[in-house]
Amino acid sequence: MEKPLLSGESSGHARSVGRSASFRRRSDAIAYGSPYQKAAALVDLAEDGIGLPEEILERPNFQSAEDGIGLPEEILEKSNFQSVAKLYFFYTQLDFIWSLNYFALVILNFLEKPLWCYKSTTAYSCSDRDYYFLGQLPYLTGWESLIYEGITLVILIVHTFFPLSYEGARIYWKRPLNQFKVFCLLILVADLLFYILYLSPVALDSLPFRIAPYIRVVFFILNIRELRSSSVILAGMLGTYLNVMALSALFLLFASWVAYVMFEDTQQGKTLFTSYGTTLYQMFVLFTTSNNPDVWIPAYKVSRWYCLYFVLYVLLGVYFFTNLILAVVYDSFKGELAKQVSEMDEMRKRTLEKAFNLLDKDGVFSSSPSSFYDLSGNRKYIKKEECIELFKELNKYRTLPKITKEEFELIFDELDDSGDFKINLDEFTDLCNAIALRFQKEDTPSFFEYCPSFYHSRFSENLKAFIRSPKFGYIISFILIVNLVTVIIETTLDIENNSAQKVWQELEFVFGKGLLRRYFLQNFCKVFIQNATLMWLKDVFS
Repeated sequence: MEKPLLSGESSGHARSVGRSASFRRRSDAIAYGSPYQKAAALVDLAEDGIGLPEEILERPNFQSAEDGIGLPEEILEKSNFQSVAKLYFFYTQLDFIWSLNYFALVILNFLEKPLWCYKSTTAYSCSDRDYYFLGQLPYLTGWESLIYEGITLVILIVHTFFPLSYEGARIYWKRPLNQFKVFCLLILVADLLFYILYLSPVALDSLPFRIAPYIRVVFFILNIRELRSSSVILAGMLGTYLNVMALSALFLLFASWVAYVMFEDTQQGKTLFTSYGTTLYQMFVLFTTSNNPDVWIPAYKVSRWYCLYFVLYVLLGVYFFTNLILAVVYDSFKGELAKQVSEMDEMRKRTLEKAFNLLDKDGVFSSSPSSFYDLSGNRKYIKKEECIELFKELNKYRTLPKITKEEFELIFDELDDSGDFKINLDEFTDLCNAIALRFQKEDTPSFFEYCPSFYHSRFSENLKAFIRSPKFGYIISFILIVNLVTVIIETTLDIENNSAQKVWQELEFVFGKGLLRRYFLQNFCKVFIQNATLMWLKDVFS
């Protein structure tokens, strides 16, 4: 195994030893670490596409050793900064509970009884699945649903307003996302109050509609980054989409009016185009070619020249307008996606710039630290020794190869485009990007690291080597292929009504149970050699 860059120990070892100056999480390094530890954590965050809020990067006291990720400037200047930082870190540690609550909100939509079930006058209840095809999930009673919804709503309120404790009211209410969340939360609370009154015996007699199921889905989207980004892209495309749809609607209205006037006194007009509304509907269906050529057969029987109008309509509608819609929508999607990529790139550059400014803040390797800053307080360049210290800390997050000091001097000279033996911000950004592309991130240690006597034993090391080897994958693939062959043979014999099907059916059942065991065994082996969270991130769609 290659040793890390300019260091005598590997990344995994550095994590497990637990030195006094080492931090397991990037947030701790940013909050409590040295300038080099903070800079390394920022570089790793930037290259992972994760940035800090604009309010954090732009404030002048970000470089203080006691800074915290995501905390507003006003809070940092107070005497109770340590307690505020703990609140933020406590908030991020509860991400599992927040995520679980949002999944519970969505699941509630499938478990709560529909309102029309309360008003049903038939002899069948909603629980009768033979009469109502509503799935096999059990419905909650009114009060069970109320308790379920109340618990999830309380957790949702805590999650929504908790950032006030470390951000402050000014920063919190300035963000449109927080404002929209609070607005949706008020709608949920109001809807729940009306639902309580409806369930009570002396209040509302009827409740025609509940908006809560839709707001729960909105909250689910708002709090998942990928879904929120996709929603922003779709919202940005809305104007272009409406313009294209308006053009298509205008074409349909005009073509329908021409057809209605043209075939008014013909057999086509007497049978199919009896009114403008009917003509509009028939031409809309023809736009999808679902009733082609049935819709224009009566006109074709009268005169074959009439078919030219319908052929021209289909050519323009199906082959021109549909392709135009696809091209315009796709171009708009690319534009909105490019905006998001540009914003992420700007965020990464700001984070790298802040890491650049953090280096050698105390002038460890410089005789005149102030000369490294311009009039606005930003760093002009960093020295070779500072880069070495940065890479030592960055090795805790990415596995860097063993590089001698002489080799690093050659690398430094190659990166020094200006030839002044110093690296400026642009050269520093190129270097960090090269590291992110070339070197992989260090795997999170397995949970079994807490039992080092077992985890690092000879048997355990041999088992980990076998799991990482291609043989383990070959065995798993062989089991899957045998199971597939068994299913194909059993299905073929079933179609042919062959008596040998029973034997293969039992064999398929055995392999089916073995397939489930194989799945659990494979995932246990992955957890054994790496952290379960990292395994989930890598194999979420496996």
